[in-house]
Amino acid sequence: MKRSKFLPVLAVVLCVPGVVARALHFLNGFDSRNGLPVTGNTWVWYCAVFFLLCAAAYAAMAAPLRAERKTPFEQLLGTQGVGFRMMAVISGLLLVLGGVGYLYLTMTTVEEDAAGWAQALELAYAGITVLAGICSIGLAKAQGVEMTSHSALLTLVPLLWSCLHLLVNYRMTCVDPKLPSFGFGLVGDILLVLAFYHLARLLYGKPRPAMLAFFGAIAVTMAVSDAAGYGLSWLMGVHGVAWPAKMVLRGGLSVAAALLLLAELSVLTAGRQEMEKEVA
Repeated sequence: MKRSKFLPVLAVVLCVPGVVARALHFLNGFDSRNGLPVTGNTWVWYCAVFFLLCAAAYAAMAAPLRAERKTPFEQLLGTQGVGFRMMAVISGLLLVLGGVGYLYLTMTTVEEDAAGWAQALELAYAGITVLAGICSIGLAKAQGVEMTSHSALLTLVPLLWSCLHLLVNYRMTCVDPKLPSFGFGLVGDILLVLAFYHLARLLYGKPRPAMLAFFGAIAVTMAVSDAAGYGLSWLMGVHGVAWPAKMVLRGGLSVAAALLLLAELSVLTAGRQEMEKEVA
C-alpha cells in the first residue's frame, strides 16, 4: 500500500510531459495548411510510448490494492476529507455547466446531412452530462456516510455518461480525415468508461480496487494531456488542426470527469489509513 498512495500524485505529475508531448504532436504531426496528418511523423509514436510507460508504472503502483478486494466500500472510499469533497463538487459543477453548454451548442449549431437520431443522441448526452454532474456532487456527500442502495445508484450515472461520451465522440470523429488528431482522446474515453465501470463494480460486482486505481490513473493522464495539449498547441500557433467547438467542450468534459476519478483515486489509495486513524 505504501507505493500505491503516490499513484494520484504521479498521475498528475505525468500530465505535464503528456501535455508537452501531445502539443508537439499537434505541432509536428499535421500539415499547418489543411490539418491533415503528415506521413512518417514520429511524434505519434513518442506519445504512444509515453502513455504505455505511464500505464506500466501505474500498473505496478496499483498492484498492492489487489489485497483489498474484500474490503468494504465504506473503508475503501469512505472519507470525510474536505479535499475530496471539494474536487468532487468542482467536477460536478463543471459537468453541469458543460452539459448546459453542450445543450446550447446542439440546439444552435446546424450540421449538414446530420440524421435526426444523431441530434437526439447529442441531446441525450447533454442531459446525462448534467445528471452525471449532480451525481458527482451527491457522491461527495454519500461517501462521507454509510452507502445505501439509493446512494449506490450515484455511481451508475457517471458510467452511463462515459459510455455516451465515447459514443458521441466516436460518431463525430470516425469519418473525419483528421482522425489521428482525435485518436488519443478516443483511447482516453475508453479508459474513462473502464474506470467508471470499476467504480460502480465496487458496489455492484466483484470489487477490483487495483483495476479502478490503474484505469483511473491512466484516464486522468490521457484526458488532461489530450485536452490541455490541444490548448497548448493552439497557443503555440497551431491553428490548422482546429477542433470544432463541441469537440473542445467534450475534451473539457473529459477533464472534468477525470477530476472526479482523481478525487476517488486519492481516497482509494489513502482511505484505508484514514479509516484506521478514525477507528484508533
